[in-house]
Amino acid sequence: MPDPLGAAMVTVVIVNWNGGDEIVECVGSFHDAPPSVPWEIVVVDNASTDGSPALIRAAFPDVRIIANTTNRGLAAANNQGMASSAAPFILISNPDIIYKPGAVDALLDLMARRTRAAFAVARLMRPSGVLQTSAGDLPTLGEALLGRAWQRRRNTSRGFWWDDWAHDEERVIGHGMEACFLVRREAIRDIGMQDERFPLDWEGIDWSASAAAAGWEVWFCPEGEVVHIGGVTLRQAQLRWVIRSHQGMYRYFAKRRPVLWRPLLALAVGTRGLVKAAAVATGRWSYRQGEPSAGTG
Repeated sequence: MPDPLGAAMVTVVIVNWNGGDEIVECVGSFHDAPPSVPWEIVVVDNASTDGSPALIRAAFPDVRIIANTTNRGLAAANNQGMASSAAPFILISNPDIIYKPGAVDALLDLMARRTRAAFAVARLMRPSGVLQTSAGDLPTLGEALLGRAWQRRRNTSRGFWWDDWAHDEERVIGHGMEACFLVRREAIRDIGMQDERFPLDWEGIDWSASAAAAGWEVWFCPEGEVVHIGGVTLRQAQLRWVIRSHQGMYRYFAKRRPVLWRPLLALAVGTRGLVKAAAVATGRWSYRQGEPSAGTG
């Protein structure tokens, strides 16, 4: 049940930007399928204009809402939600997740057994019942720039996204789709919160890389299955998402390359971004055709 005394075991952090009916459905599904431990929900609203915060307040008075006057970006808003909580576990959730009974308890159970797990990533299903690829290895620069065609050149792993995996095994992964995952507070104290210089996309991959560098692990949890509608926020501003995503891609690799690489890296990533932006502007590419994105859904 919701915990009114501030002793929640799990804090659910949902960042909202014009989530409309979808975020109301998301919060409602969590209320209908809650974990067996005390919990709370925090919605960080990034200056929505669709009235969704009022809808949430009216339907769920137990939900805490942090209202930003500007859109601070995904990483900064996630950090606001995490900083507002003292719970030992944080559930980062997209506003378009539909929770199933037992899903959050399965993520908590994995954390209890895998003591070096910083993150436990949920199994994502589309409303149609189709599995969504949501796990992979940390990306190489070639995979990021050239996509799945380059991924096939990797000999030691399945690559950036494991399209050929049934997502039916509990195992360590490099990174996971950030639509729904459980975070251990102890790991946050060690590696810090998300890098707010990532405005949208790649912040989750960067966080996973930081966790791995500090000796933590990212685990996939097949029993933690939820429904992911997908792209509720991204479809509202696809061109902006493409630009911000490529900014995140550049920052991710720039953090991990010598400074002398940065002009060439900027040229390569910028060229890719321009090609993708032109495809979006002319209707030749959309979120659904290109999913999954790097680190968000």
